[in-house]
Amino acid sequence: MRVLLVNPRFPDSYWSGRHSLSFVGRKSLLPPLGLVTVAALLPQRWSFRLVDLNVEGLSDEQIRGADVVMLTGMLVQKPSLHETLARCRALGVRTVVGGPYATALPEELADAADHVVVGEGEDVLPVLAAELEAGRAQPCYREEGKPDLSRAPVPRFDLLEPRHYHQMCVQYSRGCPFTCEFCDIIVMYGRKPRTKTAAQMTAELEAILATGFSGDVFFVDDNFIGNKKAVKQMLPELADWRRRTRAPLEFYTEASINLADDDRLVDLMTEAGFTSVFVGIESPSAESLKETKKLQNLKRDLVSQVHGLLERGLDVWAGFILGFDSDGPDIFDRMTRFIQSAAIPYAMVGMLGALPNTPLYHRLEREGRLRPEQSGDQFGLTNVITKLPVAQMIAGYRKVLETVYHPEVYFERCRANLARWKPAPGSMRRLRGRDLLAAARAMVGQGVRGPYRRAYWRFLRWVAQHHPAKLSRAIAQAAAGHHYITYTREVVIPTLTRKAEELPPAPVAVPCVN
Repeated sequence: MRVLLVNPRFPDSYWSGRHSLSFVGRKSLLPPLGLVTVAALLPQRWSFRLVDLNVEGLSDEQIRGADVVMLTGMLVQKPSLHETLARCRALGVRTVVGGPYATALPEELADAADHVVVGEGEDVLPVLAAELEAGRAQPCYREEGKPDLSRAPVPRFDLLEPRHYHQMCVQYSRGCPFTCEFCDIIVMYGRKPRTKTAAQMTAELEAILATGFSGDVFFVDDNFIGNKKAVKQMLPELADWRRRTRAPLEFYTEASINLADDDRLVDLMTEAGFTSVFVGIESPSAESLKETKKLQNLKRDLVSQVHGLLERGLDVWAGFILGFDSDGPDIFDRMTRFIQSAAIPYAMVGMLGALPNTPLYHRLEREGRLRPEQSGDQFGLTNVITKLPVAQMIAGYRKVLETVYHPEVYFERCRANLARWKPAPGSMRRLRGRDLLAAARAMVGQGVRGPYRRAYWRFLRWVAQHHPAKLSRAIAQAAAGHHYITYTREVVIPTLTRKAEELPPAPVAVPCVN
């Protein structure tokens, strides 16, 4: 069979890095790992072609040339996914859809796709493949159990064009032991983390190297340390492989903040080549953390633990949420102060949304506090009716983003971050020619043409004077910040301002006259 794998477009966002990608000469931050994983699970006698709509267009000829078009997608990719499905149907080509959106809301795809795969897919895809070949495929395939990842094949990284992507990605584990109310990971993958073996991970990294790629590799696990025993067994073998092969790769991942409790685990990660970790901090409010059952973040000094990770060699990126029931009017200033004092340059701040099938969704549904489905515009209203008034939420959200991504404020965090960060020996890859070219492009784009060039040069001058060995890291931080700063100025602030103006006026109290 001739299979066309299609990754729908993502909307522009803080996550896209669009304004910074020109510095590195890339079109997209990350490739579609899900699709190359699917390709490895299907019969290898089939032929595969991958089209990522984030880096290239899709022609009618490509669709007509396929026996089946297979698509994946997250909820934010919904518009592009449905557009592609409609094109395939108009051209008479069969479609299969899987991934997080199909798993969360399969009923929305029942009339749009020919076949829907619900769940992870490792065990059910061979059944689908056999029935596609036999011409008797069913409308829906549902993965009932949790697949054993130790039997997973190496994804088909050879289907990717690495020059399009700034980074590559792999997956080591699925699942998380915690019970955060807003999170859909435990709904999809369960609370018992399943892992691959060290041999599998090094084989996947070898396959990435075979494409000619060098640079950062994202371990996309939602909680890399969910199974601490397994990860502590895997990391020494990964470190040995990296030393032995001198692979020009650095790693980063996502993990819960209890990583900071385990110095040995942190050291194992940095020795294996990990330089950064994304942490879900969510809120500086203990009441809000307790409300959302983010219990692993309680009874600890979060700022001190972030600093501790920096001082052991792991840079910290973090996610934050506004709009919990326990959030009072002071939450916006508290959030800004926390982000600054923790010295987290890359701070992703969003309004609380209720994802389908999560405990939060079911609770708010019972309470009658869900709005109808929203467009997905992250700067409009989410589907959650917050306790704080809407106008206050939008104004406060704007204030937080306008402040933390003001150039002076951003570079202040970078200075504090670099002052504390102590990279582990051998954790960082050597700079190559394309790194120097990217640095030169960034200096021109930010230091010559940028509207905040004075703040940019003050920052680099400070680094050169106080931490010259970290200058390359500083240039990279500034380059990443270019997207956050530009996106905030050009998209976020105008959008939030317009949203505030579109709100109906608050009712005015009329005094009672006797």
